[in-house]
Amino acid sequence: MALEVEKKFLVFAGRLPELPEGQRLVQGYLSEEPSIRYRLSGDQLCITVKEIRADGSRMEIETANPVPSEEELAALARVAIVPPIEKIRYKIPYAGLIWELDVYQKENSGLLTVDVELPCRGYPISFPDWVNSEREITSEACYFNINLARNPYAAWGPSLLAK
Repeated sequence: MALEVEKKFLVFAGRLPELPEGQRLVQGYLSEEPSIRYRLSGDQLCITVKEIRADGSRMEIETANPVPSEEELAALARVAIVPPIEKIRYKIPYAGLIWELDVYQKENSGLLTVDVELPCRGYPISFPDWVNSEREITSEACYFNINLARNPYAAWGPSLLAK
């Protein structure tokens, strides 16, 4: 089981650098507490169990397998607790860290977020100019992927968009 220290921010879309090739992800949830997520990416199906701690860190167990058959994927979709979300992920190195830019698709189109995994709590962060360092959204529930499946970005009213 690994300890994950991750921060999530909004992005200045107009300042983004040229992006490397992205990876299409389809992500759904089988349980909310604990969080049990499945993610399809290329020829892999990854199942992740996460336990969130009070300090924002998470314990994580992850396993990857070849993508199952169409019948098995349909069964997975039937037991999911929310519809899957889709996004394109770009990995961008900066100042010794890998910044994972997520460009959401379909019902969440228009939303761009970036996650950065830190080596330890309290690690000093040097921000690329395209990251809105004043808009950390790590703890904002409306940006959790499970909540984006329940209440997609396209359906947000002015009160949520103003945040």
